[in-house]
Amino acid sequence: MDLIADASFLIGLWRRQPWAVAYASAHAAKSLGLPWVVLGEFWHGATRAAHDPALVRGFLAVGVPILDPEPVIPVYGRICAAIQDAPGYREIGQNDLWIAAVCVALGKPLITRNLRHFSAIPDLRVEVVG
Repeated sequence: MDLIADASFLIGLWRRQPWAVAYASAHAAKSLGLPWVVLGEFWHGATRAAHDPALVRGFLAVGVPILDPEPVIPVYGRICAAIQDAPGYREIGQNDLWIAAVCVALGKPLITRNLRHFSAIPDLRVEVVG
């Protein structure tokens, strides 16, 4: 696995947005992984938008691995402890902190459109798309 996607990128692929499709095409040789949190965010949005669950399952069944949370847990604790007193910490959602911890723990870059939250995370490599 070479890249880790957040929900903004996954949603872009779902909606076939040109920026997401172009990025995926340009990086087709690289494999993508998904944190379990991203799947939860994606399903939340799909449920609120009343998308057909069978279509959502079909979209998600393309073989992208769901990343194991076990090695992430201590990294999450370290990141939270490191930034909890920093300005803007409260603006970063817990899901984004988990997603960042996955990337840091695995040493892989995050593909996102949300630089605002993720820029505060030490040791996180981010590729901003769109």
